[in-house]
Amino acid sequence: SATLVNACSAERSLEADVHSCACEAIEFEFEINCEDIDTMMESMTFLKSNNCAAVCTEDEAPECFRHYLIVQSHHDYCPEEGVPEEIEDGFHDFDTACTACGIDRMATEGSEDCPAGTCDKGPGDDAYAALVLNDCIQDCSSDECKDLYFTLRYQHDKCPHDTISSASEDGMHDLEVPCGIHKCNYDGVDNQLVCVDDHDDHDHGDDHGDDHDEETAPAMSMGDGASGAATAGLTGSASFLAGVLYIMA
Repeated sequence: SATLVNACSAERSLEADVHSCACEAIEFEFEINCEDIDTMMESMTFLKSNNCAAVCTEDEAPECFRHYLIVQSHHDYCPEEGVPEEIEDGFHDFDTACTACGIDRMATEGSEDCPAGTCDKGPGDDAYAALVLNDCIQDCSSDECKDLYFTLRYQHDKCPHDTISSASEDGMHDLEVPCGIHKCNYDGVDNQLVCVDDHDDHDHGDDHGDDHDEETAPAMSMGDGASGAATAGLTGSASFLAGVLYIMA
């Protein structure tokens, strides 16, 4: 079936100047395919093998910058069960040096809306401590475990990386299996594969080719398997942004 999605901005967190992963995929010529484990792992291996945890800026280490975007966009967008454990465990080693793009977890059809959260420091770490205390890693079926998990999940997904501790970050991934029975959708996730870029705020430089709003380019896809396929592009002119066709298999 096909659904028309109106173009609108996609933001990963409350941080300023976060560019959408859909636009970065166009600009840096990569594709997000949640079934392409090989590409995820190749980029993760590159990050580990090239000192990218120390230097990861576009100017000083452009390949680190690009491979981080590939790993991070898959990590943040794809279902947890589709992301290799090595990426889940090692991804945050590069948070400080590398710059993330903006994308939320893929929507799960039929799931409830995620509860509102905060990026104040404290609630995520407190939630993780309570999850451990209540042994939610063994049995996460209770409403208490669910609410705590959503609190931690929000701060992990939507907030600056230093909002929660390293222990909470690592614990979050350990909890994704037992607490993965609880799923929710963030507001606006239907447009995650749509690139809408404000060029006045885009600071990657002026030598990356034509403006996005003067082209229609593929940004990301989900692959051709049971999970479906989706492509994203940017169309229109300076005064108008068209909707794009989001195709779900």
